[in-house]
Amino acid sequence: AVTMDNGLSYVDLVVGKGNVPKKGDTVTVHYSLFYNGDEIQSSRESSGLAAAPIGFQFGNLEGTGAVIPAINLGITDMKVGGIRKITAPPQLAFGDKGKKPRIPPNATVQFDIQLLTVKRAGTNPISSQGRGSEKGTGAFDLF
Repeated sequence: AVTMDNGLSYVDLVVGKGNVPKKGDTVTVHYSLFYNGDEIQSSRESSGLAAAPIGFQFGNLEGTGAVIPAINLGITDMKVGGIRKITAPPQLAFGDKGKKPRIPPNATVQFDIQLLTVKRAGTNPISSQGRGSEKGTGAFDLF
């Protein structure tokens, strides 16, 4: 396992062959969240709804389009097509609030993350305002 300075550790299960995300790029991932070996949540299955990957802006840790730091930081240097198992300390996951009902406060959790796509910053044409490359517009406003 590789341990990052921020306390996150990961193991690459599959090394991808595609692009590596850079700050500001829009990425999509499939993820599964585990606590004590039990799967808590997954983008691959959602009860009754079509499974859908999540999209977010890489390097954007706050505000519109941000996901929890463990997922964002966890794909650092990952290539499209890769699958990585991440172990996240509480401060990079759900902190002192936990995630009710199944993840208690101050819990270390695991994620399996598959990096599906990387769109370079400024190349995303999707936006209700007809602009796409500016911050705070476009696809990541949905998340």
